[in-house]
Amino acid sequence: MPVEEAASSSILSQVSRKILERLEKGKKLSTEDILLLYMDMMHTEMRELREQLRSVETRLEKRIDETNKRIDNTESKLLREMEKLNKKIDEVHEKLSKRIDAVHRELGQRIDELNTRIDKLYELLTTK
Repeated sequence: MPVEEAASSSILSQVSRKILERLEKGKKLSTEDILLLYMDMMHTEMRELREQLRSVETRLEKRIDETNKRIDNTESKLLREMEKLNKKIDEVHEKLSKRIDAVHRELGQRIDELNTRIDKLYELLTTK
């Protein structure tokens, strides 16, 4: 609580006590007295509300921090899982590439063999 607010709070409280003492003695209150009592009551309520707001703000900040930590942990876990998945994808890609290359070589060899047989048949046909 700022110094000025504390001073005004203290003054209002003192004035309110004096007014309440006069009321206890059975004296009539003036409009100013009633207004000062009302101001003191409103000031007290505002102070209590500020304290409650600070408490709520502190709790919210704590929950936000906890939520941010959970988000960070989840993000880290997801990144690790993505890395694992990317490694698996790379492994599968490499295996598929090797298999495709092997099939391509085998087909190339078969085509070469077939061309050789066709050439031999062509030579046989042309010699006859």
